[in-house]
Amino acid sequence: MRQNKENLRIIIFMFLIMAFNAIIDNSKGILIPIFKEVFMVSNTDIGLMLSLGTFAYIIFTYVGGILCEKIGQRKVFFLGLMFMTISIFLMSTANTFNSLIMYMFLMNLGNALISIGINTLIPLVFISFQAIIMNLTHFCYGVGSTVGQLSVGYLVDKGVAWRNIYVGIATLFLLVSIGFCFIKVPEVHKAHDNKGFNITKIFKEKLLYFYGLGLGFYVYAEVGTASWLVNFLQESYGYSFSKSSLYLSAFFFLFTIGRLVGGFVVEKKGYLQSILVSLAIAIILFITGLIIGNFALVLICISGLFFAITFPTLTVTIRSVFKENSTYITGVIITFSSSVNMILNYIMGSLSDIIGTTKAFYMIPASLITSIIFIFLIYSNTKNNLTLRQVEHNG
Repeated sequence: MRQNKENLRIIIFMFLIMAFNAIIDNSKGILIPIFKEVFMVSNTDIGLMLSLGTFAYIIFTYVGGILCEKIGQRKVFFLGLMFMTISIFLMSTANTFNSLIMYMFLMNLGNALISIGINTLIPLVFISFQAIIMNLTHFCYGVGSTVGQLSVGYLVDKGVAWRNIYVGIATLFLLVSIGFCFIKVPEVHKAHDNKGFNITKIFKEKLLYFYGLGLGFYVYAEVGTASWLVNFLQESYGYSFSKSSLYLSAFFFLFTIGRLVGGFVVEKKGYLQSILVSLAIAIILFITGLIIGNFALVLICISGLFFAITFPTLTVTIRSVFKENSTYITGVIITFSSSVNMILNYIMGSLSDIIGTTKAFYMIPASLITSIIFIFLIYSNTKNNLTLRQVEHNG
C-alpha cells in the first residue's frame, strides 16, 4: 500500500514536470519571430541556436543514462531541475544572441537529465501497462504544449515582454523543484542495470541504429513542427501571432488527445503495429495540408493526433528488445536520435533562407516517411521475438 502511494506521487511529479518542460520547449516556436527581430538574426542563425540546444541535449542524454546507473534517477532529476530553473531565469536577462544561445544550451542540458530520468524510470517502476503510463506521462507534455503556446501567443499579442514570460516560466520550475524535495524516488537502478556489458557488442547491434534513426527522424518531425510552424505560417501565409499560435496549439491539443487515448489502443493492438498505422495516417494528412495550402492547413493540426503515440511507445519497447543494460542503451538511442534532430534542425533553418520557408517545411513529412521505414525494420526484426531479444553481457 505504501509503495503504491509512493508510486502515485512519482506519477504526479512526472506528469507535472513533463507539462512544464513542454511549456519551455514549445515557447521557442512562438518567440522565434521575436528573437529574429530583437537580435537581428536570420533563419539560419535560429537553426544554429536550435541545433546547439539539441547538441546539449545529445551530450547530457548520454551522460544522464550513465548517471542514472551510477547515482540514481532522484539525483539526476534534481540536477536537471536546477539547471532548468537557473538557465530560464538567465534567458530572461540575455542581451545578445550569443548569450541567449548559451543559456538555451544550459536549459537543454537540464531538460536532457529530466527526460532520461523519466524515460528510464517508468519501465522500471511500472511493470504493467507501461505503454499507458508512458503515453499518459507524455500526454501531460501535450497539455503543457497546448496551454503554453496559447498562453504565450496571447501574452505576446497583449504586449507582454518575452523576458517577463521567461521569468514566469522559471518561477514555475522553482516551485516544482521545491516540491520535488518531498518526493521519494526508489533506487532501482542498482538492482537491474549495474551489470558488466560488452560495449563493442552493443554498438554492433543493428537494431540500435534502426531505433536511433527511426526515433531521430520522428523527433525532428515533432520538434520541427513545434519550432517552425509559427514561422512558416507567418512567412508563407502572413498569419498573425495569435492565429499562427492557435494553429500550433490545435496541433498540440490533438497531439495531447492522441496520447491520452493512445496508450490504451497500443496495449490492445500492439506497440509497433500501432505506431506504423498511426504514422502512415499522419504523413497523408500533413502532406495533403501542405499541397492544398491555406484552408487545408488545418490537416496539419489534425495530423498531431497521429503523431502522438510514437515517441513514448517506441521508447517503452527498448527495454523489451534489449533485456540487459537497457538504461544505458536507452540513453544511447535517445542520444543518437537527438543527433539526427540537431542536424535536421540546422538544415531546416538554412533551407528556409535558401529555397524559402514554404518548400523547406516539406522536410517534416519527408522525415516522417524516413522514420516509418526504420520503424518497419524494427518491427520486421522483432515481431516474432520482441520480448526475448537481448544484448548479452560479458560472461
